[in-house]
Amino acid sequence: MSLRRKLLLVIPLALALLAAGCKVNTINYFPPHPATVRVLNLMVDAPGVDVSVNGSPAFSNVAFQSATAYQSFNNTQTTFTATLSGTTTTLGSFSIPLAGEQPYTLLVLGTTSYPQVTLVSEVAQAPTNGNIQLAVYNAAVNNSLVDIYVTTPGTDITTVGPNYSAVSYGGTTYNLAFPPGTYQVQVTTQGTKTVIYDSGGTVLTPNVALTLFLFSEGSGTLVDGMVLQSEGPVAPLNSIFARMKAANGAPVVGPVNQLISSLQVNLNVNFGSASTYSQIPRGPTVINYEASANPGATIASTNVTVPTAVDTSSFIVGNPGSQQAYMLVDLNIPPVAGNARVRFVNASPGANPVNAAMNGTQLASNVAFPMASPYAQLAATTVTVDFTDAVTGAVLAEQTGVVLTANTTGTIYLIGPPGAQGLIITQDNP
Repeated sequence: MSLRRKLLLVIPLALALLAAGCKVNTINYFPPHPATVRVLNLMVDAPGVDVSVNGSPAFSNVAFQSATAYQSFNNTQTTFTATLSGTTTTLGSFSIPLAGEQPYTLLVLGTTSYPQVTLVSEVAQAPTNGNIQLAVYNAAVNNSLVDIYVTTPGTDITTVGPNYSAVSYGGTTYNLAFPPGTYQVQVTTQGTKTVIYDSGGTVLTPNVALTLFLFSEGSGTLVDGMVLQSEGPVAPLNSIFARMKAANGAPVVGPVNQLISSLQVNLNVNFGSASTYSQIPRGPTVINYEASANPGATIASTNVTVPTAVDTSSFIVGNPGSQQAYMLVDLNIPPVAGNARVRFVNASPGANPVNAAMNGTQLASNVAFPMASPYAQLAATTVTVDFTDAVTGAVLAEQTGVVLTANTTGTIYLIGPPGAQGLIITQDNP
């Protein structure tokens, strides 16, 4: 075979190999522009959430109040499914076309009884004029409508209107521009000046696009905050408030006052009763009790750290000279519609662990002093409440005709010394 013939055979083979190993961009070639998605878990009673994408696991065990890193996905119709971590319990599923070069946050919100899962579009391009771009998303299951004020610190909000009005649960606001500086963000129930969130003074830096997510920490009223920077970090912006009520299970002393350090909070709480909630500062503090008839003389105290934006209950127990004070964190999210949620507290010094029942059905077992049982739910009705000794089986206290109201949460305390025990029944929410 001639050399020219050999070359004619080799050159086409070489061209074929080249074409197989290289991608040639033609006039009809469009490079991919994937979307990026991360997950934010703001469901208060979901300790962990898994998310699959198009049926394949993508994000695992996303903890409450945490966000994942971004993952990239093609610009196609995409199905997202969220489940409770380690279970097959579906919280939500939806399908949506993803836009090119668009950042998203997949938000899990609500409660496990009333779950919601949605995709929030982030701002693709942050401002470049030195301003801050701010939007607010209401993910607080305990507030259907809120107003938001963004002011210089210390501004009296009764003298100004809200920056964002009537933001509904599951809804987001428009973006507003603010110059860089220090701001105070306050949230009220819609149409009122009742503050349910206060950021204190917070510094906003220039050239960022932010979304403030409002969410429930478990309070019946208060909300907390999480700030998401578009294509940037997620960080808490905690409220400076919490709430506390007082329950008086200390016989003989009479009405008591509850103080946070030296600040009087709940006054003249009679024996065998509880106060309503009062707003208090969050953080490390000391709860003090004094006899209302002898203010200034502390009869019981306890050092605590009050979590942010939650409801708490403190109770005092014991005879004069041996009184003790304790604090519980309450969970006042909505129960299943038509149900009542209750828990049981052993607030009887010297008592064995106790069992608690309603209409003969045991709902709590081996509750030691000074602990609370997990919450239980049951259909709203009128019940007989029994506390029994978990060791001997003896009935310690019983109350008939207790009305459980639908869609409420309550706490039932066993109080008093052995042989003289009784109940305090409180409705904590709403």
